Amino acid sequence: MLTRRQRLRRKLWQIARRIKRKKYAYRYKELNRLEYLENRFFQLLTRLRQPLILIILVHYVGTIGYMALEDFPPLIAFYQTFIGISTIGYGEILPLDSVGRLFTIFLDFAGITTFFYATGVLAELFFKEDILNIYREWRMLKEIQKLKGHYIIVGYNAIARELIRFLKDRGLRVVVVLEEESPKVKKELELEHVRYYVIGKPYRKSTLYLANIKHAKGLISTYMDEATNISIIVTARLLRPDKDKFEIIGIARTYETAMKLRELGANHVVVPDHIIAGRIAALIFHPHTFVVANILEKIAFGEESEIDLAEFEILPGSPLEGKTLAELDLRRRFGVTVVAIKHPDGSLDLSIHGGTVLHGGDVLILLGRPDDLEKALEWLEKVQKGKAALT
Repeated sequence: MLTRRQRLRRKLWQIARRIKRKKYAYRYKELNRLEYLENRFFQLLTRLRQPLILIILVHYVGTIGYMALEDFPPLIAFYQTFIGISTIGYGEILPLDSVGRLFTIFLDFAGITTFFYATGVLAELFFKEDILNIYREWRMLKEIQKLKGHYIIVGYNAIARELIRFLKDRGLRVVVVLEEESPKVKKELELEHVRYYVIGKPYRKSTLYLANIKHAKGLISTYMDEATNISIIVTARLLRPDKDKFEIIGIARTYETAMKLRELGANHVVVPDHIIAGRIAALIFHPHTFVVANILEKIAFGEESEIDLAEFEILPGSPLEGKTLAELDLRRRFGVTVVAIKHPDGSLDLSIHGGTVLHGGDVLILLGRPDDLEKALEWLEKVQKGKAALT
């Protein structure tokens, strides 16, 4: 049984320990890039405080001095102080006596010294600390938090560079995640007109939050390393668990790794060796139809910007079930053609016509311009939900 004194000492020790934890908690808090830049920017701005105070103080002393020693009006006293300190040197606004001229000597010396000190601080901020770049990156990260429907590209290499071009050609916005800060990579991103990027470890939640993963449409990891891909995909899927609303695409060297990444949360995993081999085989098997094959490959791989393919699933019980393709009349409405229908059993029906009846579970394969496809898909979605009519 503890005595009253022992209980009091124990309580005081617990309070002291709690205060100590709060005092040093900031040392162990992980600052993300946005917080770091914000703190750094305002920390650098505080360096301007002392030069600014000195400049104001010199002008104040000069104005009061001329008013007291020479009986100058306030405006004339301030003007005489300003032209002396700024080294404009128009001369004496009003005649000065010996005391006034001696005061002017000391005042101008103090003013010039303060001016050079302030210039040195400004030069250090702009050239050594590069406060402008810090401000630009901070403002950029703030803008990223306002994005919606963008794609996050993790890593920057040859694959990422080509991917960015394809996405930008389609009018999609991208945010690149860089593992390390590199002036060379920043310059390349500027040349590629990539407006948004985030610097940080891609497998950390704080980095993906900076890339605004909560409002992104998808994430593409361009790393080939298995361990890095696993870390990125697992973290991204934990933050966005819904596979239908957030798409994750990765790259793998082997099919075994691809299966592993899919199990961990990736929607799609690309095996580069298989893609390259398949495209070479297409040229071998169809040597006389390389033009058509090339066009179809570009459409399939999203390289063609003038025409594209899309799919739409007819849900069981939807208003579209039992309708015919002629009743949809997508070609007249949107300039979109239904080229095939994939049935629930996996079979692909290419012999379709206006009288073809739609059933629940059918997937329409649509061909058309990207803008027209987007309008057609939006309209079909509204009809399926009962928010729009066929007529």
